[in-house]
Amino acid sequence: MIITFWKGVFVADHKPEDLRLLKKAGFELHEPTTCNDPTRCRACRARIGRRYYSARVEHATRLKRFCNPRALEVMRNHLAKLATSRAIDSNIVIPAPAGLSYLPFQKAGIAYAIQRKDTLFADDMGLGKSVESLGFLNYTKAKNVLIICPATLILNWVAEARKWLIDPPRIFIPRGGEDEVPELDPGGSLFCITNYEKVTGRSRAVKDSEGRDVKKWEETPLSRSLHQKWDVGIFDESQYLKNPDARRTRVILCQKGIYESCRRALFLTGTPMENRPIEIWPVAAALCPSRFGDWWEFARRYCALHEEQRGKKKVWVANGSSNHSELQQRLRTSIMIRRRKEDVLKELPPKRRQLIVLDDDEVEWSKYPEFLRWKDAYQRKFDEAMARLEAARTQAEYIAAVKELDTISLLFTEISDFRHKSGLLKLPACLKCADEILPSVDSLVIFAHHRDILEKIHEHYEEDSCVIYGDIPQKDRIPIVNQFQEGKKKIFIGGLKAAGTGITLTRANTVIFFEGDWNPATMKQAEDRLARIGQKKMVHVIHPVLNGSVDANMTKMTVLKQSVIDRMLDELPEGLRLESTRIQTGTAYEDAP
Repeated sequence: MIITFWKGVFVADHKPEDLRLLKKAGFELHEPTTCNDPTRCRACRARIGRRYYSARVEHATRLKRFCNPRALEVMRNHLAKLATSRAIDSNIVIPAPAGLSYLPFQKAGIAYAIQRKDTLFADDMGLGKSVESLGFLNYTKAKNVLIICPATLILNWVAEARKWLIDPPRIFIPRGGEDEVPELDPGGSLFCITNYEKVTGRSRAVKDSEGRDVKKWEETPLSRSLHQKWDVGIFDESQYLKNPDARRTRVILCQKGIYESCRRALFLTGTPMENRPIEIWPVAAALCPSRFGDWWEFARRYCALHEEQRGKKKVWVANGSSNHSELQQRLRTSIMIRRRKEDVLKELPPKRRQLIVLDDDEVEWSKYPEFLRWKDAYQRKFDEAMARLEAARTQAEYIAAVKELDTISLLFTEISDFRHKSGLLKLPACLKCADEILPSVDSLVIFAHHRDILEKIHEHYEEDSCVIYGDIPQKDRIPIVNQFQEGKKKIFIGGLKAAGTGITLTRANTVIFFEGDWNPATMKQAEDRLARIGQKKMVHVIHPVLNGSVDANMTKMTVLKQSVIDRMLDELPEGLRLESTRIQTGTAYEDAP
């Protein structure tokens, strides 16, 4: 088989045995006699006749080994951009405070960003995206900077800014919606740090035309004053903007939103897709509307868009995934730089995951008699859904099976209660498991979801432990983490949401999840509190589960979801090899502040 480039399309001369490869790569058969619109059809305009073709360079890269010199020349720029998005070094010189220096891959990330107006930093968690952002500010000499992040990370940003910025920043942290951001002085400097909840304004209940209570949003002095001309806007944990209908997404990304007030912008996230590809669309569409701006086109090509019958009407659903390689390449060649730990920190030890099935004899089933009924009903539905998934032979069957598996549940109120009681039932067995592990480790991290379970774990270990859950004030969290990191406490206990992001727990290399989460990104975020820069040992991740319970099935589901996300973001197409992993110093984006 030979792939060539002819008048705007890649064309294949092939043998019958090559058809499977062509179709898998995305090539289509052109039928000139049945083409509906010859004036717009690129294959008709190229007059290729009845042959397999593709107008997308992403499809041709999957067959690179069959491409002739002409086709390789056309895709050279595309492949160079792909390699740049994985670069692990650069010869760029970036200012840094005395005694500090950037790691080679961090320099490559900064070099990638300075050549663009806006950048999506999607490096693995724990690789120092905040340091890359601050290095970008040092290089571009940005003065007025806005950072929007989760509330739990505000103090982290303050500490990192004071450590890494060449010029000591004047930091402003609004305490509430009534605080106004000082008017920006073009010759001055302001470093404003706030959280996503504060930028949305405030809501109040009003009556609609039918007398029902509805929520009405109105601006606050803070939300109004954020619409100034910032040199750089940094949006940390940008997966918070995954829902285009959410108030915070509209306030930041919509027309005349905060994002448009920033001359340049950096979006930071270790999990650009938490569950499915559609979640990256709002950010991708804002950063590169020419490629990703059309929701219908994005959903059709990358999210297996299809119609479903719900009640008496049909609705469009975009909760699947398709064209993995094409989406990854389009993101990487336009807006996204992403490197994995194993690629840039080869000295960082790997993770080892272990599933421990708890002894049923240690569980007091009589405590919750309804639990066994729930357990049997849930397990039966789960097994049936898995069987349909494995037996699927067509795309429609596969989509239906995935949907059934993804939405399988008891009543929502029951599943929430079921999950909570699962955690309470297995708590004694989990504590016994942790007690057996403790003598063999210097320190231990335990994650759980429910507040009362976190408190019971803390009561069990008393003075040997410290705990962070949602109600712990932000100002108290860093001292708690420092206690653990300095060896004053042997056990760290954290909520999956409250302590799963923005902190470093590298003193430990063993983590136990007493409770899990449906979202693979939540679990990975929590694991990577340990598996990050500074870790010297292999990280041991332990999941104790009740056989056939919700948390056991959660673990299975997170594995399935993570495999899809990996294909979308990281895995190279079969047969494609990228040579360059170094960014040479190039021309910076012309509008650099």
